Amino acid sequence: MGASLACALEPLGLKITVLEETPLDSDQQPSFDERTIALTYGSRQIFDAIGIWQAIEMQAGPIHRIHVSNRGHAGFTRLDRQQIGTDALGYVVPTRVLGKALTRRLAQSSSIEYHCPASAMQIDIEPQANTVRVGSTIGVIDTDLVVIADGGRSSLTQGPSWEKTTRSYSEQALIGIIGVDRPHNGTAFERFTEHGPLALLPLKDERFALAWTLPEQRAQQMVDCDPTAFLSALQDTFGDRAGQFTRCEGRRVYPLSRSILTSPISGRCVAIGNSAHRVHPVAGQGFNLGLRDVAELAEQLANALRAGDDIGDTAVLRAYARTRERQTRRVSRFTDGLLQIFANEFPGLSAARNIGLNLIELCPAAKTLLLRRTVGIAGPLPRLARGLSLESA
Repeated sequence: MGASLACALEPLGLKITVLEETPLDSDQQPSFDERTIALTYGSRQIFDAIGIWQAIEMQAGPIHRIHVSNRGHAGFTRLDRQQIGTDALGYVVPTRVLGKALTRRLAQSSSIEYHCPASAMQIDIEPQANTVRVGSTIGVIDTDLVVIADGGRSSLTQGPSWEKTTRSYSEQALIGIIGVDRPHNGTAFERFTEHGPLALLPLKDERFALAWTLPEQRAQQMVDCDPTAFLSALQDTFGDRAGQFTRCEGRRVYPLSRSILTSPISGRCVAIGNSAHRVHPVAGQGFNLGLRDVAELAEQLANALRAGDDIGDTAVLRAYARTRERQTRRVSRFTDGLLQIFANEFPGLSAARNIGLNLIELCPAAKTLLLRRTVGIAGPLPRLARGLSLESA
């Protein structure tokens, strides 16, 4: 998120320093590894506005429609891009592709100082000087504002000035790449099983990116077993709607957790993305929520600069926090609620959720509302989320 924000702010004439701890090509790089990201259409708009989309578009698999179903039950709904008039509902992008595009942009910028490997070790607020002093591996940096974007295990938001609520899930996410015997035609699948969601996301080369929620022990068994046994278990769980699974690669397991800061600001510091909030990957909202942070914060800072205000002033940062609080908590409750509804077999709950899915399928207005919210084009939008650069404001 830090790299995306730096690119968004580049036209404003600010002096920007980006510290990245791990080189892109390192096996330890947590942000741009072998995983994929499901970008919403709204996130595509943001990347388009900051000049990144063209660099990743050729390797982005468009999602034209989504099939949502509940394993072992009759309930389902189908969502299509035509219902909201967009080119796609979203795009599936390998994180390394995104990482390369962002770091290339940072390295080419004349107004962004990009240091890698480098990390912040200590942050001290200097109230009298209205600055923040950052002790880093490249020396001391004095700045008006610090943006913390070091991920869900952020060490910089562990101090007493930050309050966070955290929940660890007992399940884990098994991810990988799956081949099938037929074209997917841009269709994504979200299938709810007894342990949680199983998602197949269409990649550019007619493969699927898999995200399968499983109990910890079962997830590890699925990683360790031979490919034939794995594909058989996956086929048995998912069914044959997407075709016959023919190959798999890159199986990895990741822990799942949910966390949210009571406030994303402290002094002249603001946390964005997973550093401020981490949600379950069901519905693929986590990265997109963070990118919306980027769009909102960039707009607040641009407004402050035009008004001649201090970009690190508490009033400016509080305005940003207010704009983000509602959506952040809504998405967090939505993703957690999906798990409670679809991963439980309480008497009567199965019938209720199947009825709910079928009602959405039969109600075009409900589909449109759901889709506009899910793809990030509902309600008042910051300029970047509308595809407009800050420079043109």
